[in-house]
Order: sequence, then structure tokens, then C-alpha cells
Amino acid sequence: MKRNSFAACLTGALVLAAQSSLAQRSRPRAPPASSAPAPPKVEARAVAAPREVEPNSLQARLGISVSERLLRSDDTGDRQRAFERLGSVGTTRALELLLRALEPGGAARGPRERLIAVRALSPHARTADVRRGLVRVMGGLGAESAAARSDPLDVLVRESAALALAASGTREASEALSKALWQEGPLAETAARAVVAHPPDHILPLLRARGAPTEVLARTLGRLGDQRAFYTLRDFVKRGSPAVRAEAALALTLLGELETVQLARHWLKTERDDGLRVAAARILTLARAPDALSAMLGLLARPETREAGLELALASPSRALAAEFARELGRAPEAELPQLMAAISRAGGPEAARILASELGSPGRNALAAQALALAPGPEASDALERALNAPATRRLGARAAVVRALALDELVSGSERALENLLSSADPADRAAGAWGLAVLDGGRAARLVASRDAVVVRASARACFSGNAARAAAARLSVETDPETRAALAIALADRQGADAVATSRLLELLEGGGIAAPLAARALAAREDDALRPRIEALLESNDAVLRAHAALGLADSAHASAVGLLERAYRFESQPEVRHAIVAALSQRSERAKNRVLELAARLDSDADTREAARLALGGGVLGRPLSGPGSVWLSLVPNPNAGPSAASARPVLIGIPGGPALPAVADPDGLLVLAGLPRGSVTLRLAPSPVRGNAR
Repeated sequence: MKRNSFAACLTGALVLAAQSSLAQRSRPRAPPASSAPAPPKVEARAVAAPREVEPNSLQARLGISVSERLLRSDDTGDRQRAFERLGSVGTTRALELLLRALEPGGAARGPRERLIAVRALSPHARTADVRRGLVRVMGGLGAESAAARSDPLDVLVRESAALALAASGTREASEALSKALWQEGPLAETAARAVVAHPPDHILPLLRARGAPTEVLARTLGRLGDQRAFYTLRDFVKRGSPAVRAEAALALTLLGELETVQLARHWLKTERDDGLRVAAARILTLARAPDALSAMLGLLARPETREAGLELALASPSRALAAEFARELGRAPEAELPQLMAAISRAGGPEAARILASELGSPGRNALAAQALALAPGPEASDALERALNAPATRRLGARAAVVRALALDELVSGSERALENLLSSADPADRAAGAWGLAVLDGGRAARLVASRDAVVVRASARACFSGNAARAAAARLSVETDPETRAALAIALADRQGADAVATSRLLELLEGGGIAAPLAARALAAREDDALRPRIEALLESNDAVLRAHAALGLADSAHASAVGLLERAYRFESQPEVRHAIVAALSQRSERAKNRVLELAARLDSDADTREAARLALGGGVLGRPLSGPGSVWLSLVPNPNAGPSAASARPVLIGIPGGPALPAVADPDGLLVLAGLPRGSVTLRLAPSPVRGNAR
């Protein structure tokens, strides 16, 4: 179809849809210029900037004089102190020196110094010269080379400059960010994150900047949720590129404009562009349209859009999809199996339970089927697991799934405890591991007894249930005397519990840390909680480690330090930390401290941290919130370590794994002899995985 005729068709569809009562209530008849409602804030109000020093005071004159001398120093620490002094003085001369330092060849000689200078300038972003300087830094001014511009810390410099502009709340800053948003590339992405972090009161610059509309701009307008963007987005749908039209239509749908449903149907009938077809299916799904399922199936039928179809199926489960996915299981690539199984599980009902139960005997898919069956809603899934418990070939998988179901859905499968007892008394090590783990999860008292067993298989498996309470203390006692490396790695999970960590001697913690295995992060956390003069150098080294996991755990441990110096260590660690998960850990640790000095970092993070979760965490902490999720919940982790055919059947057994829990510590665990590793009773969310090195090259995946 030609562009002109499509534009007419689109306009007609929009006009027809505008006649609905919903559209009449939600949108003005003409685009308002001054009476439009203020945009909703995506995040809490930013922390107020500090006040400037009086320009003619003795403090200001001395501050500038000392700073000018420090700027000429060859010592980077001197120059950093100069930048901070100048920012606190805040006079015209002080700001001029800071801006000059950020110029090529200026006193700020690397990304660390540029970051300090940008942070020093940020409270003064309402000043015209500072604003122009921040715009130049946001665009990459001062980075010595392309390699420098890709450095994580230099990226943080540019993000901080953009956030400082957005936080200033001025129309001029909005105009500068708008110009960036109407461009293609990383600069637009940087501006978009800043605008969403600090939504502007002045949205018109976003709508009127010159240039061709971009995907980033359309997506950002949708995320802001400001109704004043309606007519601009509507125009993007008519005249933008296919990618822009797709994003703009999705943004309109998020604004509540359901006239896009007719447009989505038109696209599905006439458009060949994959991006438009995917957007159309998403719009129908968001609107809960009756033809959303057929649109989803259309995406699944084509290789180019199949991944998007699977994502939609997971987000919008449907029992009608269960049979469709069942036909796919036999021919789907291995990488798609987890999504297919999860989609069937979420659909629930008799057909889903039947499909998943039939897969319990399929090698390569049986563990995924067991996990999916454990979480599938409806009594049919419980009945299927009960049958699995009574069949020797599926008893072990069925027992594990029954335990997960008990914690996730509070639904005990009949006969599961008896099956676990029978597995524990089996001569098969894999059976004993499954039985020990399940009984330990269901009964904390039993867990404390099982980790004292003489059977290493039983100890390693039951240890996975010993990350809190009395079970953790029992595992810590065994950890203190254990000599076997794999068993010791499994027992180190007890260090996730504060009392469990307190029961382990510092000498054993140092052994675990120096061993460098999967127990090292929790050992680092426990050591940091014991901060004193003797351990402080070790803790400082951990906070500067090349391993982000170790840095984050050392920060988390300082939350429990008895010394006020912990706040200084955390503040120093935050200054140049490039990894968002480590900065989040620092903010979480500070939220648990009582010293008022913690607010310096929290206020900085609340305004300028480039990670949205860390910004929000800092704002919660400033409001008195104490962060740190409890290590409990309905979530579970299933891992299947498949041995390399050339390495022998037991190659994947006793393989240590480190599992990062959302908002909490990383838990060490050891796989069972059959290569399966299940953890239950965890908070929901995405996890990270680190597989410990093995002496046998390529022995598991």
C-alpha cells in the first residue's frame, strides 16, 4: 500500500476510534499549550542541592586560593580535593575553574577526576555556563579517545552530567536533553535515562525539537506517561520510520489510547515489516483484545518473530497455547525449551498438567518439566506429581517438584514426605541427595541433623536448605571442622545467616576467602562485618577487588560493622564504582547504618546514580527505609549440569555453583550426583550464576 493511502487509512481509523466515550473522556479536543496537566512523576522528588558559600566571604576566597594551588599539583588526590572544594564554594570564579578543568587538556586528567568535577558542578546546573558545560560533557567532551569513551567510568561521567541537567528542572536543560533525544545513538539513550529519572515539568521542548523522530524518543514519551505527548506520538505513527511508528503506537497504547487496536489489526493484515507486526501483537495483548491470541500465534509461526512471540506468551499465559506448545516441544531448539515449558506451566489446567507429566520421562527435558509442573496452577498438577512419586523412574524428580510446590504454592502433594524418606534410605547417591534436600527444606530441625551426617552426599544436599535459622547455625558448626573442599563449599551457605556467620572463626573465613572458590563472597561479607584495625586493610582490598561480586559482598558486610568508620569505607567505595549492582549494595548497607554521615552518599545516589534501582533505593533510605530483602520467599532455582559425553557419567556431580539472589547475597551450592541442583524458599526475581572451575576441561554445561 502506498504511503499516502496508508496515512488516510490510519487517519480514518484514529478518527473512528476517537468517537468512543473512552477517548472523549481521556483526551482534550485540541492540543493545549498551557493548561495541560502536569506530567506524573516517575520517581520521587530529587534531593535538594546544597547551598552555595557566600561569594565574598573569607571561606570562599580561601577555598578558591587553596583550590588553584591544588589544581596545579601532579597528585590526583590533590586535584580531586580541589574539585570538591570548588563545588562547595560555588562562586562564579569557582565554577569557572571547574568548567575549565573539564576542557581537553584541563586539570581533570582522567575519568575519575572528570566524575568528581561533574558531581561538584551538579548542584549548580541551573547556572547557564554550568549547564552548557554539562551538555558538552554529556556529549563526550574530555574523553581522550574512543576507547576512553567506552570505559565504564567514563560512561558514568556522561550519565551523571545528563542526570544533573535533568535534575535541575530548568527549561533550558529540557531543551538540551530534547535535542539529544531527537538524535540517533548512545547520546539519545543517555538523555532518555536522565529524562525518565527526573521527568521534566517543561515537556514542550521534547515535543518541538528539530529533527526526525527516533525510537528512543517515542519510547521515552511512552514511559513518561504525559498526556501532552498524545498529538506528537500520533504524528509519529503517521510519518515516522517503521521502527518509530511501532514504538509510538505502543506508547499511545500505554497512554490509554485504545484506538491503536484498530491500527494494530490493520498492520497485521497489510504490513510485512516484522517490527510493526510485533508491535501490533503487543498492542492487542495490552488491550486484552480477543484476537490477541491469533496475533501471538502468527509471531510464533515465523522464525524472525518467534522470540517476540515466546516473550508475549510468557507475559500473557493462555490455556489455548498449551496444545500449540506441546507440538513444538519435539522440534524446538534446546535454547527455547525453558520458555516453552514455562509458558505451558503458566497456562495451567488439565491439558498443561498432562503435557508436562508426559515429559517427565524425556531425557534432556525431564528436569524442565518437573520444574514447570511444580509451579503450574490447579489440582491437576498436584495429581500428576503424586503419580510421579509412585513411579520409580520419576520418583526423584517428582519428590523435588513436590517440595518446590509446597513452598511456592503452599500445597503439599500427597505422599511426598513418605517418598522423601524412601529416597533418603536408598543405596543410590542421587536418591539420597534428593531425599535429604527435600526433608531439610520441609523441616528445619531435620536439616540441622542431616548436615551432621557422615554421608558427604547427604551433607552437601541438605546444606542447600541451611541458609537461615537453626539449620544455618548447625551447618556453620560443621563448616568450622569440615576438611573436604566440596563439602566445605556447600556448607558455606550458612554464612548467609548473620548468626551462622558469627559462629565461624575468623581464621576459617580467611581460609575460605584465600581459597577463591564459591565460598569467598560470603566469607568476604562475614569478614567485613567484623571490621577492626587488623582486618581493615583486608576489607579495603576487597572493596577494590577486580571481582564485582566480592566488592558487593564486602559492602554488604559493612552494614553490620560495629565501627563508625564503616560509613567512610562505603563512601570511598561508592565514589568510583562503575558496576550498578555494587553501588546498590553500598546503598543498601548505608541504609542500615545509623550515622548521619551516610546521607552524603545517599543524596548523591538519589540525584545522580545512573541505575534506576540504586536511585530508588537511595531515596527510600533517605526516607528512613532499611533495605535488604529477607532471604526467604516462594521462589526456586533449578539447574541441570549436563556432563560432556567424553567426560564420563559423573563429571557434573559435586560441581560447585554460586547463585546470586536478587537484593541479597550469592549462595554457594554443590550439585547432586545426578547433576541437578535445586534451591527453594528464595525471594522471587532474576538470579545470576557462576560455575566454579573444574579440573576436567569442558565437563559440564
